[in-house]
Amino acid sequence: MQHLSHITITDTIYHYLKNEILNLQIEPGERLSEAALARQFNCSRIPVREAVQRLVSEGALEVRPQRGGFVTPIDLEQMERVRYIREVLETRIILDDFDKNLLEPIIPILRSMVRRQAELMELGSYPQAFLSDNEFHMLFYSIDHKDFVYEYAGMMDINYYRGRLITMRYEKRNSFVSQHSAIVDAIEARDRSALRVLLHRHYNNVAEVIESTEILTARGLPYFK
Repeated sequence: MQHLSHITITDTIYHYLKNEILNLQIEPGERLSEAALARQFNCSRIPVREAVQRLVSEGALEVRPQRGGFVTPIDLEQMERVRYIREVLETRIILDDFDKNLLEPIIPILRSMVRRQAELMELGSYPQAFLSDNEFHMLFYSIDHKDFVYEYAGMMDINYYRGRLITMRYEKRNSFVSQHSAIVDAIEARDRSALRVLLHRHYNNVAEVIESTEILTARGLPYFK
């Protein structure tokens, strides 16, 4: 019974920390206090260290000698690798759906999602807008039973995930929302060439926003590497 309790505490701390890191509640470069986490979860430091080691193995944390655990900066090269894989896979899926005439029936659903995203961005509800963004893209995977491809697209990669969320905070004029709207317009107009161009632009949005704003220099913490 004690062993099960120990595993549960470790898992709880792990999931808590991972969620906080993914959603930037604990920021890149920020130091973790094992003592504070042990107090927070009313446990010894052992399950905290085990949770930290799991996150180290996933690239979310790094342990520095004599200093403790730190949230890893966002690796721009890894982010670009994931972006490329995602563009290749998702563009193929969406264009295949387009060629099979599977997209027109879901246009009202897509329009509704875009409106919801605009509302959330106006409210500054970035985590909710982020989830709505994911739902928008997942719909294309699911319509022709290509959900299994999602796990290969790297959407949950610690670097790409955080990069996308940061982009939402900094992009001008809610560009991801307007890009979604333009994608739906191209689907409705049955314009395959425009759709391909818009998809390419959309998948490059994260890198373009990061490079064109003050994100790289605005923070005292090492956000990127």
